Amino acid sequence: MNELTKRILTALVLLLLVWAWYFHAPTLWFDRILALLVWGATCELVLLVRLRRPVIYMLAALPAWLLFSISPDILQLLLLAFAWFALFVAFSRHQQHSFADLLAAIWLLCWLFAFAFAISQTHGSESGQALVIGACLAVWTADIAAYFVGRAWGKRKLCPAISPGKSIEGVLGGLLFAVPVAVLCWLQWGVLSMPAALGLAVVCVLAGVLGDLSESAVKRMVGAKDSGRWLPGHGGILDRIDAIIMAVPVIWAVWSML
Repeated sequence: MNELTKRILTALVLLLLVWAWYFHAPTLWFDRILALLVWGATCELVLLVRLRRPVIYMLAALPAWLLFSISPDILQLLLLAFAWFALFVAFSRHQQHSFADLLAAIWLLCWLFAFAFAISQTHGSESGQALVIGACLAVWTADIAAYFVGRAWGKRKLCPAISPGKSIEGVLGGLLFAVPVAVLCWLQWGVLSMPAALGLAVVCVLAGVLGDLSESAVKRMVGAKDSGRWLPGHGGILDRIDAIIMAVPVIWAVWSML
């Protein structure tokens, strides 16, 4: 089986599973499954940045996500970040470790938590669900369009220090194709007015680009190609959700203010 076939089959299976969970999971189990999925991404993050004694960091994260599954609250993130820093100090007493690795882990952990929190808070209403669906469609459309536009016309690098393959032309192409997708979705469900939908769609696509760059920066720092090997043809969990972990909470925050 070639790499493209693997990617397509994995994507189809993931799409079906996520669809079943997001739209058909009982309310009681929705946040629990969400917490389990994001705890898996947290474990992947710990392994990615190669923190010393990774299992202890993973176990330290488990109570926070269990509490999240019962009642999501920002305090859980603060306590988890505190626990991880305490572990880092304890493990660094007799052997030097890079504090930059811990900061990188906490940086992505914050966005993971924000992503999970936004998903949890928006799932209870039809307009909230439509907001998330439109954001995901926009990010995925932008990713595909940026790839092809960048290959055809990309000349000016967006951020070569982090991702040499991304171009300004690719980002513009992503905006051109993805903004109408999000706007149509949000107008169809009555989430936003036309001017607000246009503005939010642009913010969504740009936030997705920055989310992608955030994970790329961490991978580049630790010298990793993929965040994991959980998903055949796709890498790890973080590789699949890198753009939306920033796009979804950002647009949710802006939407809430609007």
